[in-house]
Amino acid sequence: MALCTIHAYFQVLDEAKAMSVMKDFIESTKAEKGCLWYAWDRAGDKLFCNEAYADAQAVLTHMETLGKVGNFDGAAKLTSIEFHGPSVELEKLRDTAKAVNAVMFTEDQNASFMHPMAPGAATAAAPASLCTVHAYYDLTDEGKAEPVLADLAAKTKTEKGCVYYGWTKAGDTLFCREGYLDSEAVLAHLSNVASCNGLATCTRLRRLEIHGPAPQLEKLRKPAEQMKAQCFERHAGFQRVEMATAVKASPVGGLRLGGSVLRDFCSIHAYYKVTDEASLGGLLAKFEARTKAEAGCLWYAWDRAGDRLFCNEAYASAEALLAHVQHLEKVGSLQGAAKLTDIEFHGPSAELEKVMGTAKKLGAALFALESDVNFKPVDLRPEGQPADLCTMHAYFNVEDESGVKGALSELVQKSRAEESCIYYGWTRAGSKLFCREGYTSADGILAHLVNVSTCGGLTKFAKPYRIEIHGPKAEIAKLKDTADKMGAVCYERSSGFQHFQAKASLALARTGGDGLEQLKKMFLRLASVLKYFGLGGHAVEIFLALIGRLLRRRLTLFRARWMNLAASFLIIAGHLAEQSKQQEETHQYLDRIAILETQLLRLQVREKAQ
Repeated sequence: MALCTIHAYFQVLDEAKAMSVMKDFIESTKAEKGCLWYAWDRAGDKLFCNEAYADAQAVLTHMETLGKVGNFDGAAKLTSIEFHGPSVELEKLRDTAKAVNAVMFTEDQNASFMHPMAPGAATAAAPASLCTVHAYYDLTDEGKAEPVLADLAAKTKTEKGCVYYGWTKAGDTLFCREGYLDSEAVLAHLSNVASCNGLATCTRLRRLEIHGPAPQLEKLRKPAEQMKAQCFERHAGFQRVEMATAVKASPVGGLRLGGSVLRDFCSIHAYYKVTDEASLGGLLAKFEARTKAEAGCLWYAWDRAGDRLFCNEAYASAEALLAHVQHLEKVGSLQGAAKLTDIEFHGPSAELEKVMGTAKKLGAALFALESDVNFKPVDLRPEGQPADLCTMHAYFNVEDESGVKGALSELVQKSRAEESCIYYGWTRAGSKLFCREGYTSADGILAHLVNVSTCGGLTKFAKPYRIEIHGPKAEIAKLKDTADKMGAVCYERSSGFQHFQAKASLALARTGGDGLEQLKKMFLRLASVLKYFGLGGHAVEIFLALIGRLLRRRLTLFRARWMNLAASFLIIAGHLAEQSKQQEETHQYLDRIAILETQLLRLQVREKAQ
């Protein structure tokens, strides 16, 4: 949907006549399929037409309809009119805008969004209850404004009651066009962005308005007075606005990490050059302690190679990443102890869209997910534990697009069977490919390298230009020789934490011998005996059938229905027990195969090392 809005202001000249004309306009516009909402708002003798359309064509259809219905004919005087929307749509409206002397405000697509509407919302018209906020600013520093606007949009996108939000621009005038389901949603938004004071450094507020039905405006009077905003009360109108679902993103403070968080996580790759060793340690500890309290942080660690420092960090979502950046801005920087040399954001494209403003402000490259993702469900550790994750960072330059997709698919599929691989996937920025992969240990990395050694397809289409291995000192020691042969740089873990732990392998879990496992084994042993009761049931049934005829009068009791039912039950129980036993034996067989495959990989690694 390419949201286009018309902002038309009038001065009322004839009250009675104006009311009649507005009613006619509402009824005629209601028949237009492309109209999302249409309402008349009033403040004293000022009248505002609050209207939105699915695209430029819907706007043109509306203008044509009004041309047939007529105009205010002296009931009200048009004082100003604006068209707001994406540049592509505004281009289609240029002639119409010129004819009505409308100012065109172009949408900043990096700082705008509209949440999906529910099926059927486009056809069912309901009374106009939407609350809209209209804020005009004088732009004083466009360079500073861009990331600020994008951050505000990303922060607002987490609000469940926000229908749309974005920024449009005409010359040096900025406009924030925003709509909410009700007054509670408006208040929630004001609270959510209260700490965002970046606008003051690049804009000056010129005019502020709040529009909505009288009952909703009543709840907003006090904040409106504090902000010196003018309130426009809804007179009449309709809307075709119904949210498809509540906004998926939750405020970071309320994040609940699930076992599959490694599927869509966002990571930051920040490289520094150490300049003041003495003061560095205390600052890193401060950053780590602050970050540990963040609900959306998956892991956070500092890795070191000589005077090169790397912040190894990942977050459950874009919202969690933004919260971390804002959090650290309050804490402070590394204060000259280290200098940022390079920074990247990696994650799904839908998440990266939310952090574009922050990325631009920091000069971060954006690497969007390019392949399927492998991830192992993890056990969460809310209290945190020392970061023992081993990660590999491999960068490639794409030279031939034709075979890249197939090569990545093969590598992802091949890595899927590795027990020690926690996550594996590929991200991309332009011609640069990055393999983001994490393992439980050095042995997991070595097993992976052997496992994918037969996959030579990618290097035909992309060439590696940088490889790094990150992990605890003890694990890095096991990888030194392999790293040297690969030309990889090793980064040793200085400190850090992670909020998850890899689940124990299935094979190990089955030999663990905990209480539940012992009970399960005991039950299966007993169940396996039931098959003999089943056979006994068969024997009893046959025995009764044979001797029943000879001793019919004496064995009448044993031919009772309960005896036959008991025998049938034993037969069924025996069959079920036999089936359970076979399934368990199959699982044990597969576990033995998995163990043997792992042992074989390790032997191959050792042979290559020798």
